[in-house]
Amino acid sequence: MSRPGGYSLASYGRMIDCEPRMGVYAEALRRAVTPGCTVIDLGASFGAFALLACQYGAGQVIAIEPDPSIELLVPLARANGCEDRITIIRDISANYTPEVKADVIVSDCRGTVPLFQHHIATLADARARLLAPGGTLLPMRDTLKIALAQSPEKYRAMVHPWQRNAYGLDLAAGARFAANAMDKAYLKPRALVSAPVDLAVLDYRTITEPDIDSRVTMVAGRAGRVDGILAWFEAEIAEGLGYSNAPGEPPLVYGQMFLPLEGNPRLAEGERIDLRFRGTLVDGEYVWNWDWQVFDRAGSPRGRVARQSTFLAQVHSTKALGNASNQHVPQLDAAIMLDRDCLALVGEGRTLDVIAKTLQDRHPEHLPTYKAALDHVVKCLGRYRS
Repeated sequence: MSRPGGYSLASYGRMIDCEPRMGVYAEALRRAVTPGCTVIDLGASFGAFALLACQYGAGQVIAIEPDPSIELLVPLARANGCEDRITIIRDISANYTPEVKADVIVSDCRGTVPLFQHHIATLADARARLLAPGGTLLPMRDTLKIALAQSPEKYRAMVHPWQRNAYGLDLAAGARFAANAMDKAYLKPRALVSAPVDLAVLDYRTITEPDIDSRVTMVAGRAGRVDGILAWFEAEIAEGLGYSNAPGEPPLVYGQMFLPLEGNPRLAEGERIDLRFRGTLVDGEYVWNWDWQVFDRAGSPRGRVARQSTFLAQVHSTKALGNASNQHVPQLDAAIMLDRDCLALVGEGRTLDVIAKTLQDRHPEHLPTYKAALDHVVKCLGRYRS
């Protein structure tokens, strides 16, 4: 799994209390675990699923998580009487090679939608390398759903500040960026302007590709403004066991994905929007593209195709873009020089103390004190280890 940005303890607490999610996973684990079996908890965070697997009779549980939260599993396993059955791997699962393949792999690495960071690649790799033949993969399948949505409050909060304000400032240049931003939502069924349609089915027993490119048609069921498109998922953790973050279902930790439609077009009942929706994994994060066009009830297009993308929500400096060019010639500045010398001192048995003192001796103008040198070493090397 990818290295997460890090959840707070309060966030993990909300995951424990998140129903029906937690109850569905618990029941799926109870059905899948057999006495003495091996279970891998993938993206374990603090190990709630690992503890449940032990409670249900697993003989060995491997909890894999690169985030420091996994350290909490040590006292939790001791408190629950299963520390002898849990092995903690503080790393990404791609770096783990098992001695024995797992009978069950359980994970929940979703965001507002299941296309989240390296979720798909992680499960595909785990299925191929870590799961025993005939083993059980939890979750089994997710279905992405999408619909036209009406949420003046959400649209106004995203776009309105850039269109008008009480201070006479012209901030219109920022509106384009705001109109291409993704936001988390908790909308109700009354917010839907069209019937939901399937966007993609993610079957984790077979999926290999992390990207999607889908075309759908959404027909307005009533007249009014369309402020955006709303996406969510229906999860099938095991046969007959599932839950959803759809409008109308109990609010879950994931929320829903809201993508604004620039200019929030007004549709008459029976008019439609044809949508091409793409999710592309780039450097561990998804870039979302939604190209859409309005058609009247006779099937004639109204206006041109609008092209929106979360890439267009990012403000890029000319300098930063130039520095990313393959023709850019980087210069050896102080920061690069310090990191270069720090990394060059690693690998020959030197302690951080020795490395810091050596760096301070070499670069007193940049590291005037021992503390400054040690802080730099710890920060630099912290980017390369968990």
